[in-house]
Amino acid sequence: MTNATTVVTPARFQEGLRYADFVAQATVNRDKFEQYYSDSALTEDDISFFKKAAALPNGPAKILVLGEAWCGDVYRELPTAARIAEATGMDLRVFLRDQNLDIMDEFLSNGGKSRAIPVTVFYTKDTRYITHFTERSAGANAELAAILSEVRSELNLPPDATFGTAPESQRQVFIREVIKRIAPRFPQWRKESIQEMRALLSTALHLPNRG
Repeated sequence: MTNATTVVTPARFQEGLRYADFVAQATVNRDKFEQYYSDSALTEDDISFFKKAAALPNGPAKILVLGEAWCGDVYRELPTAARIAEATGMDLRVFLRDQNLDIMDEFLSNGGKSRAIPVTVFYTKDTRYITHFTERSAGANAELAAILSEVRSELNLPPDATFGTAPESQRQVFIREVIKRIAPRFPQWRKESIQEMRALLSTALHLPNRG
């Protein structure tokens, strides 16, 4: 993402859904959003840090999240962004990825190949880009890769099989097995995501990473 050209103007930002409206329009996983919103992963130290960041003259005042309700990474991570916004007074707006591909394409991952979600973007009050966090933590990515490899091996799937490319006869078993093994790791992954967001903001704002 570059600051020179962006479709995220102040007016466009205001078009995003508020968190409650995003959850209300979701046709799947409302219970998951409620669960992870109620069980906040933020510590008092986290909240103190985000408040200090928001209080800076060019600190974060707006959070834009790209997501879709069907995505497990979204229902795990978006509630944390909602909690950060509520604790700090930041304005959170959620954009459905598939209806806002022009925004999504400013934040491609995997060398510009992937429209991975969620993307959590921090902006100043006048909608200048500060930094962004994509999908999940580095530790979560490593654990997920190991679990995927393990399940592929057990099911005799090709080493590069994904949920989208696995044979139809095995696809649902593949998905269920992976979800069963990663779900217990979600609490830790959420904590790691918060730490990575803190590190990103600390670097971008030259702010000590402490509450």
